[in-house]
Amino acid sequence: MNWPVVVTTVGFLLAGAALGYAALAAGPLPLITAIVFLVLLLARFRSRPEQPGGYMLGAGLTGAAILIKLISACSPPSCHYEVLTPLVGAVFIVVAVVGAGLLVRAVLQRRFS
Repeated sequence: MNWPVVVTTVGFLLAGAALGYAALAAGPLPLITAIVFLVLLLARFRSRPEQPGGYMLGAGLTGAAILIKLISACSPPSCHYEVLTPLVGAVFIVVAVVGAGLLVRAVLQRRFS
């Protein structure tokens, strides 16, 4: 087991979760920060797919969980959400799936062993 790679992957997963939450909770500036960080990580996904994979999985799962909870807890007469909310939730799910795919790629490249 390559522990430095595992620990950095967990770190990127937690960073993705934190920025995924911040992107939904704090407005456009954290969203821009999260996207810039993702672009920087994707620039080197061929050599280290576990880093953007962990980041995308963390951000996608956190964002999707928050939006699914929001949509499911909302009863129409007392609250409403924007029309784009389910679409944004779907984008977060796609980000999580792509991140999981990059982690599978890292496992197939034996980055963790």
